[in-house]
Amino acid sequence: MKKIFISIIAIAFINIVPFCQSRWVNSYHTDQNAPKGRFIEHYDHGYLLTGRRNSLAPRYNWLIKTDINGDVLWEKTIGDGEYTGIFIWGIEMNSDKDIYLSGLTTIEDPYGYADPMLIKLNQCGEKEWCRIFPSVNHVDYGYDLCTTPDGGCAMILTYTGLDFINDRVCLARFADNGDFLWKKCYNASDTVAMDSEECTDLILTPDNGFLLTGWCYYANPGDTLGWTCPYYIKTDQDGNLEWETIAGFIPSIIGGQGRRTIISPDSNYYYSSIRHHYRDGTDAAALLKMDMQGNIVGCYDLAPPNEIGVLNDSKFINDSTLICSAAWGEEYNGFPKAVIIDTLGAIIDDAPLLNNDFMAIVQKTFDGKFLFYTQEYIEEESKFVNYFFKLNQQLESDTMYNAHFTYDSLCPYQVTTDTIVQDNCGLIVGDEEIIATPDKEKITISPNPAHSSFVIRSDFFVYNSSRILIVDMLGRQVFQFTTNPGMQEVSVNTNGWKKGLYLVNVSCDGKFIGSERIVVE
Repeated sequence: MKKIFISIIAIAFINIVPFCQSRWVNSYHTDQNAPKGRFIEHYDHGYLLTGRRNSLAPRYNWLIKTDINGDVLWEKTIGDGEYTGIFIWGIEMNSDKDIYLSGLTTIEDPYGYADPMLIKLNQCGEKEWCRIFPSVNHVDYGYDLCTTPDGGCAMILTYTGLDFINDRVCLARFADNGDFLWKKCYNASDTVAMDSEECTDLILTPDNGFLLTGWCYYANPGDTLGWTCPYYIKTDQDGNLEWETIAGFIPSIIGGQGRRTIISPDSNYYYSSIRHHYRDGTDAAALLKMDMQGNIVGCYDLAPPNEIGVLNDSKFINDSTLICSAAWGEEYNGFPKAVIIDTLGAIIDDAPLLNNDFMAIVQKTFDGKFLFYTQEYIEEESKFVNYFFKLNQQLESDTMYNAHFTYDSLCPYQVTTDTIVQDNCGLIVGDEEIIATPDKEKITISPNPAHSSFVIRSDFFVYNSSRILIVDMLGRQVFQFTTNPGMQEVSVNTNGWKKGLYLVNVSCDGKFIGSERIVVE
């Protein structure tokens, strides 16, 4: 079978064999440092891709909508472009074809630390609402998300909560209108020799529960230190823990990292793409199989013995075969490959992708083709270049489509290319939601930051009786005051307050007016 090796040329496109014409390959923002993000197939057989402008602390991310050939239809720039970082991790579409984006932002933290963030866009790519979990003086992350049958979603949070050091893996659930439903954290018990859990992948299970995939450090009795192990958490639809699986637990003793997990077509097994770590220091690309109760059925290395690698992502082609993004070789990771395997990890076919060190995300299209999204680092230009290309079932570069497709039919007007800012978001503090107001002129605070006192001013104080409630980042009340009509300002003494970020909430006649942040130094 003919194999197509895809190599990089100077203009950041792909060089393919001479007989191939109009081959399906794309790259975006090649004039910038533009690392890849994630992608999904849209409802109209176009594609939605995310990426970043700059690889470190980017102020902008982008969301690109393409046609079926990968050509750009419209683009949303996401970020405020000031001194605020933003990172889009997950992208999903619900049953109404609205778009969810999960990740993190620093917009609510005065010290520049990241907070988990969720944004919902409508069918026209416009922001409907956003939510942020603010916390002070430490970094917490928002990772993957999945949509739910009611049109809402769930997302993974890390290092957030009342006890953020121990709340390393949490799950938050939202309704489609943005209502915050619940947050649950899954902390290791004192009797389990586990530490540093981190889950980055999330899927909806057949019973409408959730499965989180990641890794942890775990030590069996007799181990002198902990080893990284694939780690899985299964919850019910309300986020209650049903089971957890530590692959390094005796008798399995499977080390490594869990990357992404899928469900078999018959809904009887979980198949997880993993880096299989052996205690001699080598890693193998491997497929971990579990039953629906989390019991490990088998672990199947793809690569030949003594070759080092990782299996990054897999999708089912049919009941017995999968398309995968993997790498192995004599050196660490080797070169990434497109691989077709059976459910026991036996290689049916493979073809090299880019001559690079980065793994691809893979999807199967509606017509049975395979999409790969990856990137390359151009050292002489100090930048990342992303690549989006399609292969056929023979793992050859696919041809372009000539048929006509109608795009964005659910939007009553043409989708515009514009900017989405992660501002005026509802804030989730502890287990409470505080909805931000878009009218920033209603409440003013000075000085900010404050040292010993600050003053709150609002036009509502003059004409109405208003209630002021101030809480810290754990949701604990530190100040409460009710104004009388005619007052112009309220002075707050902060002596005895801990340094950090506080939320000033104002309501009038039982109606929420707005919220502002105050930093106490």
